[in-house]
Amino acid sequence: MEKETVNKKITASLMCGALGDALGYAVEFMDFDTILERYGSRGITELDLEDGLARFSDDTQMTLFTAEGYILGYRRATERGIDASVDLYIHEAYLCWLKTQGYPAESLWMNSSRLVAIPELNHCRAPGNTCLSALVSGDIGAIEAPLNNSKGCGGVMRTAPLGFVRRSDGSNPFGSPLVNGAKAAAITHGHPMGYIPAGMLSDIVDRCIYENYDSLEELVTASFEATEALFAGYEGMERFEEMIRLALTLAAVPVEEDEGVETDEAAISEIGEGWVGDEALAIAIYAALRHRDDVKAALRAASNHSGDSDSTAAIAGNILGAWLGEYPADWAEKLELAGTIRELADDMTDIAFEN
Repeated sequence: MEKETVNKKITASLMCGALGDALGYAVEFMDFDTILERYGSRGITELDLEDGLARFSDDTQMTLFTAEGYILGYRRATERGIDASVDLYIHEAYLCWLKTQGYPAESLWMNSSRLVAIPELNHCRAPGNTCLSALVSGDIGAIEAPLNNSKGCGGVMRTAPLGFVRRSDGSNPFGSPLVNGAKAAAITHGHPMGYIPAGMLSDIVDRCIYENYDSLEELVTASFEATEALFAGYEGMERFEEMIRLALTLAAVPVEEDEGVETDEAAISEIGEGWVGDEALAIAIYAALRHRDDVKAALRAASNHSGDSDSTAAIAGNILGAWLGEYPADWAEKLELAGTIRELADDMTDIAFEN
């Protein structure tokens, strides 16, 4: 693929993810009725601004640190010949994030991280207790050695960048996005439903950027089948399979002209609230497929429900941005750190096209 096309898709995945996060962050802890009471019969439809800017949550913070951990790890491996598993590099980046949350932390990347020095990132934006406690422990969770039994969505909401890099020969510098996404989530989330959806998200994003499918539904189905094959027999897989199939079924129901926010909310409520990994990914897949040609509509659908609105909308944005290669410019103008997001996307693109 052309470098410009890949860059557009990576940038859009990051940008749409951050925009979905910002939209949903305003209503994250509201039930659906409260959202309607506050924002009207269509729910939240526009970014809620603070001092003229749309603020994102810990979801995007950790997504950006995931990207930076990959970048710094790649440079260390190629420039200094010091290689390691990608989850070790990502863990070092998460320790930098932990520092921005006010915790004492030391990291291999502390002096080279551009993100840790950005004032806007040194704020607590409702960080997940599982992420914090796992990182504070000083241990590194792994699929083979879990730190806990958490299946919260704090793993899947941050792993899109692990699907950003694929070489012209089809290889990935650090291996399979499906595996790497799961490894990165397992750093903090030990239950298979905390890390398997994260692997599938990375795989979906990779396929959106680098492969040609006739439809997004076909792509998601292919990723789902690969995930089933790799993680067959893992705890929770039966329910995970039910959630993804339900999302695909609900998204395929013919759209009526008079449908409103209640239709999407009713479908999403059949899946769940998104506080756990399998539900969060399934809700995001539903929203992205249901509104596959309209980023704003997909993010609104993924935000207007009684659940983890910022995470589900962020994941939906990651997917649809990578698929379409575009993001709503009028919203992006209001997004905090949009320039930093573009810089990280450029760096990831450069890695994909290095010889």
